[in-house]
Amino acid sequence: MDDVFARFSDDRWDDFLDELDKIRVTVVDPAERQQVKVNARRDAREAAGQPLLVRMAIADHYLNLLAVGVWAGDESWRADLRDLVISLVPEDDQTRDDGLLSSVIAVVLAQLLQDARLRGGSEADVIARTAWEKAQEWAAYAEDRHVERLLHHSTEAGARVVTATEVQEVVELATAAADDQHAETIAALEAEGFTAELMNGVWVVEGDFRNPVRAAARAITLTGYGCVLARNIRQSAVMLWHGNTLAMADSKVPRWRVYPVLAPVTPQSKFSGGEGLPFTRDTHPLAPAPEVVRRLADAVGVNLSHLLAALR
Repeated sequence: MDDVFARFSDDRWDDFLDELDKIRVTVVDPAERQQVKVNARRDAREAAGQPLLVRMAIADHYLNLLAVGVWAGDESWRADLRDLVISLVPEDDQTRDDGLLSSVIAVVLAQLLQDARLRGGSEADVIARTAWEKAQEWAAYAEDRHVERLLHHSTEAGARVVTATEVQEVVELATAAADDQHAETIAALEAEGFTAELMNGVWVVEGDFRNPVRAAARAITLTGYGCVLARNIRQSAVMLWHGNTLAMADSKVPRWRVYPVLAPVTPQSKFSGGEGLPFTRDTHPLAPAPEVVRRLADAVGVNLSHLLAALR
């Protein structure tokens, strides 16, 4: 562990931000960046066994190095920062300043969520999601006075910094998630431009999208197993997804179409081709609904007659 972090070993919470100011750097010689990254990764690996304030200081140091461009063009920082923020979640018996700790966690989560989505499938998305699931409940208690001092500012080429607005968005989502188990899903759907509401077990999404079938496929990929009704002023589409089976119907072609959906295929990728629907031999009249559709509706807990009415 770098000796620079020894000053944080004494559990002096009142001095933490002042001590951070003393170790922050404003520039790193490009010739030294590779070794700086090696040292930062070593400190991150060793952080778990260190006092909580040391772990917080190491996390801020990572943010500092991102701000001065050390990781320009290199995304490998994400996994280390994920592990660091997870390590910040305290044990019940640890002495701490909850507002300060929560503020550090909120800033780190905001950094991980830059260019990443909680419901996406990229490596950055998955890393951010893992960090969020482990640490988000703490982010809700961040305090503006601490966040302001934890933010980094830089004009270096390749710099990565988060803004107060980005941190506030994290805090608001964490607060909403504490009150509403569906807050993250709604946020993910709204980020796609959908207006979303959960009604009797059905995610109803509306918007100015041209193709409700594709909108339904995107929405149900984000929400996971369940049921989505996507509609615009001209057309509506329904999808039911459970296990490896997806059924869809739309108001233009009133028939059920049933598809296998086996990972890594998702509903979104299944319906991302041309304008037409993907081929299947497994088609059925809209009503009476076939057994496979009735089983899917039962499995995800929705009223099939209500879905049929929405398609008429």
